[in-house]
Amino acid sequence: MRLRRSTHRSIALVAGSLFALTTIPARAADFAGTWAADLATCKTAQDSPDAPLVLTPKGYDQHEAHCTFEGLKSIGPGEWSGKAGCSVEGDSQSFPVELTLSGDILTLTEDGAARDLLRCP
Repeated sequence: MRLRRSTHRSIALVAGSLFALTTIPARAADFAGTWAADLATCKTAQDSPDAPLVLTPKGYDQHEAHCTFEGLKSIGPGEWSGKAGCSVEGDSQSFPVELTLSGDILTLTEDGAARDLLRCP
């Protein structure tokens, strides 16, 4: 059986639409913001070791740590994985990083060590 050209296009459009719906990545901007271990820490200045984490789609800063994402990609709804290239007190480091967002809780995993953070108001 031979499909007419318009039928073949319709099948391709439907298949392409279904594929697009299943591969829509979560937006990195969803995790952008200021995050802290507790809400009281949200107002702490960046010159303090207890400063909150300031996260952007390109990286994050916290006190004397300044990190840039390297190849951060969405691996599922609310999940990202890649590497972070960091300067910590002048020392350069690179390590695996994962972000998992669930409502107003962000789990940041750096080099296998996870910590939960709350979104600051």
